[in-house]
Amino acid sequence: MSLSRRVTGGAALQLGARLFSSAVALVVTAVVLARTLPEAEYGRFCFYLTLYLLTMSLVDFGVNKAAIRLVAAGEETRGEVIDAAIRLKAIAGAAAFLIMSVLALVAEDGLGTRVGLVIAALHALGHGFGAASIGFEVDVRFRVPAQSVVIGQAVFLLGGLALALGSVDEASPYLIAWGSGLVVQNLWMWSRWRAVEPGKASRLDSALVRRLIREAAPLGLSAVAVAIYYYTDTLMLRPIHGEEEVAQYSTAYRLMGVGLMVPVLFSQVLFPVFTRCRQRGGDMLASAVHGASFYLALLATVGSVVLFSYAPEWLELVFGAPYRDAAPALRVVAVAMACVYLTYPHTTALIAIGRAADFTRITVVAAVLNVALNLAVLPTYGVVGAAATTLATEAFVLVASIWFLHRRVGFTGLSRRLLGPAALAAILAFTIHGPLEEVPWGLAIVATVGIGAVAAVLMSAFPFSLGVDEALLETE
Repeated sequence: MSLSRRVTGGAALQLGARLFSSAVALVVTAVVLARTLPEAEYGRFCFYLTLYLLTMSLVDFGVNKAAIRLVAAGEETRGEVIDAAIRLKAIAGAAAFLIMSVLALVAEDGLGTRVGLVIAALHALGHGFGAASIGFEVDVRFRVPAQSVVIGQAVFLLGGLALALGSVDEASPYLIAWGSGLVVQNLWMWSRWRAVEPGKASRLDSALVRRLIREAAPLGLSAVAVAIYYYTDTLMLRPIHGEEEVAQYSTAYRLMGVGLMVPVLFSQVLFPVFTRCRQRGGDMLASAVHGASFYLALLATVGSVVLFSYAPEWLELVFGAPYRDAAPALRVVAVAMACVYLTYPHTTALIAIGRAADFTRITVVAAVLNVALNLAVLPTYGVVGAAATTLATEAFVLVASIWFLHRRVGFTGLSRRLLGPAALAAILAFTIHGPLEEVPWGLAIVATVGIGAVAAVLMSAFPFSLGVDEALLETE
């Protein structure tokens, strides 16, 4: 199979696996658990799930990407690099397990809860096996990694639904189900890799491990910084305001997270395009960044306005009536979501032009800013303060990425084309709170999306085009 076909197929497989994973997460952690668990227990579940996601970022620390670069560049032997990555992440996973276990034993009451959370934390011990994906990704073969994600999420889905049908109303069994899915996912990946390349007994190459750590450090620092400012508000809410506030905030943040899947997936496609545009000249890259910003702004306009205007209705539909009180926080993070959409073309362009160090600087400062703001506002403003901190952080990342991109290449994604989405936002807001105010909210959303589609046609958004000569971007 040709490289181009592998790239296309790999992108499709990644998209399908991510969509399935997101759907499972929404069904189990939102629709099912918000209605099954008492609010305090749902807050405990959200707290520990956030802790586990942050811990995974710490354990990963950019090791996979660094290993892929070393193997793809021919600088190290594939088997030795993958073996070193597995062992390195296994050591980090063991340390993470100990830390999470101690936290559960100290912070929780009740023997059953403590034991359950320690068992749930066992997933960290199997995290190293996930490094086996390097062997497939370096060859641009994503069938096995996609399979592993689907299989792992299926385990979580079946386990979560079985517990809910059994009327289990404690958080720890559901966290065990989530961790079990992750362990199955990683072990499946490792077993498929070992079927391709049987393992050989070898000593850990300390020099290779040190080189892997050096290669991973910049990428890992960025990933950890992003994880900190994504998750720290949830983790800080619990000791200050308790599980109920965590539950309320998590509902708003989770809805925003579903919407953020769009720019994340879009940026994966944009990265190689931006890289090739840069090789052809700054004008072509500028056109591509302007085009990408326009499309993401158009999507952000419709999504953010709908989420902002019908916040209570969305919360009740997905999580249930008790969570309508999180509407003010959801409205704030809906605005933050729009900032994220506009940020992605800028940060993707920075990395594409070889300025990953600038992205690292932005994310590290954003993490420090987020923690400081949370310490200042959470005690007084609670959930709404956490949402405001998220908005302030994302606004900073957007402004900083615009500034760095302009400084490095002399342009940004801001252009006159963005006046169209800005005008559309005003039109939609007026329509929703005017002619559509008495219309049932479901029909009003359909009408809003329809207005957005008509506006997109008038703004020449179809057919999709980044405004560059695509023939020039073909590989030689």
